[in-house]
Amino acid sequence: MRYAVAHGRRSGRGGAAVLGAAAVSVLRRADHEVVEVETDSLDEARDRCTELLADGLDALVVAGGDGAVSLATDLCAGSSTAVGILPAGTGNDAARSLRIPTRPDDALRVLVTGHRRTLDTIRVRGEGDVRGAGIDRHVLGSVNAGLDARIAHRATLLPRRLGAATYTLAALVEIARLRWTPELRYHLTLVHPDGATTDEELTALVLAPANLPFLGGGLHLAPQADPQDGLLDLVTIGPLSPTRALVLLRAVRAGRHTGMTEVSVRRVREVRIAGPADVLAHGDGEELAPLPLTISAVLRNLQVIAPPLA
Repeated sequence: MRYAVAHGRRSGRGGAAVLGAAAVSVLRRADHEVVEVETDSLDEARDRCTELLADGLDALVVAGGDGAVSLATDLCAGSSTAVGILPAGTGNDAARSLRIPTRPDDALRVLVTGHRRTLDTIRVRGEGDVRGAGIDRHVLGSVNAGLDARIAHRATLLPRRLGAATYTLAALVEIARLRWTPELRYHLTLVHPDGATTDEELTALVLAPANLPFLGGGLHLAPQADPQDGLLDLVTIGPLSPTRALVLLRAVRAGRHTGMTEVSVRRVREVRIAGPADVLAHGDGEELAPLPLTISAVLRNLQVIAPPLA
């Protein structure tokens, strides 16, 4: 089989490079053809992996965080090329959701077994991305379009040495700012599982269509999300006081927040989100585009090398 293994030279404080190099050695010892892709940025990785995919790959393996997984998802969605995940990032939410071990030796063992699961992806479409061009791309885990997007952006400004605690600290900072932050108002157009379409106006702090259970460095925001059902779990959290928000944050860590009165979880095929112009939506922790965006579940659109479901 033909593999490409992509990793940053310095990402994950060097851990991604070590893990990527180990994967290259392990796969070659198993008599696979392997191309190693060392890059300094996600943009460079995208360009080089796009060229390799055009020549044909059985699997694109990424060593890194959720941003690397999101890149591989977008490149491989709708193709026969599987995505391999070697978690070496800050949050590792895709790996956590798919039960891919974070211990390097165990993650490599999963990779070598080559068990493939076929998963849904999230398609994100909009009129402008962060560079001003139109956006039409796929992510795997979730899209954040409220305070959760601001938390994701805040996390990018904090030192990476904080690890998963980066997201908790970012959340605490944004929660503390709630009393001075204008309410976030949205117009949603929902396509329900039965195909019916409805419109609604709402005020929300958190607005996140999710395909996987975890986001934000281990926040169990969508505990029942199923990446093989062709639907998104649309999580909305209404206005909260800073004190109540801290209670919610603790509940989300344990996945016990869905019974709180401020929380709503609905399954939808698609949602169009129009809202504040200053909200920059994030997908899998990476900047995507300003609102409005149309976000859809695409059924069984991606092969991922991951442990089988128990």
